[in-house]
Amino acid sequence: MKLKGTAIGLMILAVVALGFSYLGWRLSIPETCQACRRPLHSTTKTVGFADDKKKLFCCPTCALTAHRQTGKAVDITELSNYETGSSLKPEDAYIVEGSRLNLCIQQHVHLDHDKQASPANFDRCSPSMFAFAKRDGAEKFQREHGGNVMHFRALEALYRQ
Repeated sequence: MKLKGTAIGLMILAVVALGFSYLGWRLSIPETCQACRRPLHSTTKTVGFADDKKKLFCCPTCALTAHRQTGKAVDITELSNYETGSSLKPEDAYIVEGSRLNLCIQQHVHLDHDKQASPANFDRCSPSMFAFAKRDGAEKFQREHGGNVMHFRALEALYRQ
């Protein structure tokens, strides 16, 4: 009887240990973009709704171009302030579009069939977009990295045409 109780106790302990191992493994997997499957960046993460479901995007570019590529409208509800990583309402955001900085582009060399370096002609996360709470923050970033500053809703309207 004592042996049976010990066996059951060990089985319960093993199940609990496996459960915690699984939980740790799941928590270590980074969240990825709904569109390009790249990791989310805390300073460019964008939240939107499509098909009445919350969708996470690595950057505003992925969220804005998702409609063109999937045919499903994305209602952008939250941007991340590049300076702080904090949540930012789209109607309060200024965007720097097309700067020399792009957190999403990976620097892997593409090889052609002759194993020669081949230039990338398209990247889903281009042009880069960074959101700021204040226009002066966006303009300072622009002076350092280039690009164009505009209010997010004006930029969004251009992408919806």
